[in-house]
Formats: sequence, structure tokens, C-alpha cells
Amino acid sequence: MMTFFNTRAAADRPEPVRLAIRAAGLCCVVGYHLRAASCALRAHMDHFQESEFRSSNFDPIIVARLPDDIYGHERLQRWVSHAVRDCAHGMREPLSLLDAARTAVVVLAPDPTRTHTGDGFYAALVANALHQLRAAEDAGAAPSPDVDARIVTVIASGRAGLGNGLQQSMRLLGDQAVEQVLLIGVDSYLNAADMNAMLRAERLLVKGNSNGFLPGEAAAAVLLTLATPDARGIFIEGIGHADEAGRPDGSVPSRAVGLTEAIRAACGQARVTPADLDFRLSDQNGEQFFARESANAVTRIMFGAQQLVHLTLADKIGEVGAATGVAMLAWLSHEMPHIDHSPGNLGVLHLANDGGDRCAVVIRHTGEN
Repeated sequence: MMTFFNTRAAADRPEPVRLAIRAAGLCCVVGYHLRAASCALRAHMDHFQESEFRSSNFDPIIVARLPDDIYGHERLQRWVSHAVRDCAHGMREPLSLLDAARTAVVVLAPDPTRTHTGDGFYAALVANALHQLRAAEDAGAAPSPDVDARIVTVIASGRAGLGNGLQQSMRLLGDQAVEQVLLIGVDSYLNAADMNAMLRAERLLVKGNSNGFLPGEAAAAVLLTLATPDARGIFIEGIGHADEAGRPDGSVPSRAVGLTEAIRAACGQARVTPADLDFRLSDQNGEQFFARESANAVTRIMFGAQQLVHLTLADKIGEVGAATGVAMLAWLSHEMPHIDHSPGNLGVLHLANDGGDRCAVVIRHTGEN
């Protein structure tokens, strides 16, 4: 079964938040699993390459592509399988992912203006990935009825859907409907429909347009539970939402009001001030509109305090859309506990959609580095 979540309703509920990240997985252009990808990201590596896609001048478009020659449903399903399997390897009870009574699944997908967003497309990807996990753990076993019967909640709201996915996870855990939630993000721009649409809108980084992004693809997964008061680890402690009137096409200028409100709301829910933050991790992808907006918002909220360390992922893995937020959480869950390369113990993630949705998430590491 599949349910769709109302992405606007979550913003109106000021619920207390303290979710723990218990395991994570990442499949992206610089690594098929989180540990490999994290090493590459620390080294500022990328895997950008010319593709068979062509610009209006017939120049090859640079993309962040995983090395595989399959396309469509099967391609995305493979990345989801890698991410879920990677997440399972970090769990004490990996087979609990297949138990619908213990684990709910929430999937972040592209917004409805993008391709492949309807007819259960992403719910089917995840169901097939879970079947593959079952087959890997128990070769020759029949498909599990629990996997077939589970409800997969699909949140089709792009990058800024991260906050809605976390709030949906909080509700499921708070209602004690399940013990844990598997939050998955998956997306790829590497299809003709998306590439042509972005070319027409002059959104891609091609010859003659420096104000664009490099299209990419990725899948990421994090396992979430409720956090106990004395627990140590990586925790999500604040979520903020807001709407921004500005649009990337320039039809309405951005005043960074929405992003400012979202960051302040996330900090307020986490009971911290912006001056307490050590770093920010943004979805900045090379487009000037979002770069200016985030710079304006952060300058406003810091109000003369120290400059935050600014981290990004798109300059290494490309623009990965709905997978961005979960990839951020997965990466930070691996990096923050390590004293040698931790960006700090308290940070904020912020993400923006073309349609005006803005989201911010406060993340904290407690315990020894």
C-alpha cells in the first residue's frame, strides 16, 4: 500500500522533536556506500563527466552520474537497494527493516512538476529494494508478507520535503505505531524529460550559462528512533518550515524571509540560538538565486555573531533533488562523531524548493568525539 502525506499540514504542528539516527546508508556518484562516499567527500572529490545529453549548441552536458548503463525504474531501484543495504549493515537487527510491525517506511520523492512522481513509482522502488534485502539475507526465501503488506508513505515535495518526512516519522514513533522509521530519499535528473525541462529553463551549468547546476542522482537512507533523555549519538532536535515568495526564474525577487523564518523556527524548537551553531549544511547547487538567499538569511539570523562554517554536497555529488536532505543526514551521522573531521557538535541543515517551500533542521552530536 502507499499513502501520500500532506506536506503543508506538518508545518502547523509545533511538536517537540528529538529523533535519533541509528544507522545510515548513501549511494551517490562518489561512493556506493556511506564510508566510501564520506572519504571522497572529505577529499573534495567528484565524479563529474561528459554525458550523452546535449545542450542546445550540441555540447555534451556535464553530469554527476553513477557508472551504470541501465536507465529508468531499474536504475533508481538499484541506488535505493544500495542505500538500504548500506543502512542495514550498520544495524544490530537488519532484518527488522522487513518487519512492518516494527519499521515504517517514509520516502522522499521529487515534487509533482518532475517526472516519475505518480502511480506508486517510488513506493514500488522501495518495496523491491526490501525484497532484495530479504533475498540477500535468506537466499531462496519467498517474498515476505510483511513486506508486501507494509504501508509506504511517499512525500513528493523535493528537497524541502526533508522536514515533512522527519515530522511524519516523529508522528509514527510518537504514536508508538512502530519502533523505528526508515527514511529514504531518492532522485535522478538523468532522464530526457528532466534534462530538457532544465535546459529550456536555463537551469543547467552548460557553456554560455554559469548560473546553473550539475544534474546528478543519489539514494540515501537513515534509520530513526525516538531518543531517550540520556542517549548519546546523533540527534535531530528542531525542524522549521516557511514559505518564500521569491522564485528562481526572477518573476518575484527573494528577500530570504522564508528561509530566515525556517532557520529561526528550527533553532527555537531545538532551544538553541543561531550563535550556538557551529556549522550549516546547505543545498546550494551553484544557482545564484539560492546562494544569495541563503547568504542573506544566515547574515540576518547571525546578527553579528561568528561566521558559520558552510558545508555543501552538490559541488561533489551534483544536484540530487529529493535525495539531498537524507544524504545530508547520512553524511553528518558519519562525520560528526569523529574528532579529526567533525564540522562541530551542533549545526543546521537548510533546504529550498523552486516552489517556495523552505526547511531547516537542527542536528546535534552528544557524547565523546
